[in-house]
Amino acid sequence: MVKKERIEFDENISPLSPLEERIMDFLWTNGPSPIGVISESLNVTMSSVAATLDRLVKNGIVERRQEKVGGRRKFVYYPLLSRNDMVKMFVENILDRLVENFGDVVVEYFHRRGIRQ
Repeated sequence: MVKKERIEFDENISPLSPLEERIMDFLWTNGPSPIGVISESLNVTMSSVAATLDRLVKNGIVERRQEKVGGRRKFVYYPLLSRNDMVKMFVENILDRLVENFGDVVVEYFHRRGIRQ
């Protein structure tokens, strides 16, 4: 996830970069796939897709498995999180950091809003 240290709030808050989001959308929709299929479907260079997938693997969002595809050994990428789990993890991360940095203010805000567990 690219936006770990600093989150910029605009009209489209996302835990993923635009390319990460496109790749994850592809995997969630089409299922496990090799780099070549993802690259061709998204019309993005294989090197960009490979670098982005490496980042997603490193962050525990995608798993890479070596499999036989079309008679050749290739890496196939599997999403480890559902779209809903990704959003939940992102929101929890933001809220945890807000509470850690601004505890009383955050708790008071949720109390005023009537938000309870």
